Amino acid sequence: MSDMTVGAGGSEEVEDLLGMLHDYNSWLVLARHPHLYETLEWEDPPSIVKQVLGHTRAGQTRICRDLLRVTGGSVLTAEAPEFAPPVEDPELYLHLLVTRMRHRQVSMAALVADAQAEAARCGARLLRTHCWAGEDGLLVREYEELGFTATLEFEVLRSDGSFWPGQVMQIRL
Repeated sequence: MSDMTVGAGGSEEVEDLLGMLHDYNSWLVLARHPHLYETLEWEDPPSIVKQVLGHTRAGQTRICRDLLRVTGGSVLTAEAPEFAPPVEDPELYLHLLVTRMRHRQVSMAALVADAQAEAARCGARLLRTHCWAGEDGLLVREYEELGFTATLEFEVLRSDGSFWPGQVMQIRL
């Protein structure tokens, strides 16, 4: 991991972030979770584009790089999504953790370590995130390997009346 660095992202990385989100979702669906495709909602333009642009303008993106390219990215905010229950401790919330597949493990570890350092720097005692909890819980286990503990299972009601299963994860600092 010595050649990986993580720092603030800017508008020049938006295309990289969106490309990784697209590639990751495509890989995740085809290779590991074929039923996830049925749970994704699409609109034009996709809401993820609006989210990434908004977080970038707000200075909330974090970018992982090796010597040659962007290898991962995430968003850090002081606000949790509405489905995550409020907490009493100051926290940072890690959103949209995504990497290039080739650099997945090392980039995810670098981004989580960076998020922990940022949380400690700003006095947060809790780092939370969430992930898809469908099928066999593989993503939940991947986040646990990164140091997170599963806390709350939740479902988000989708526009078609179905539910998206999720898991809130946390690291106490």
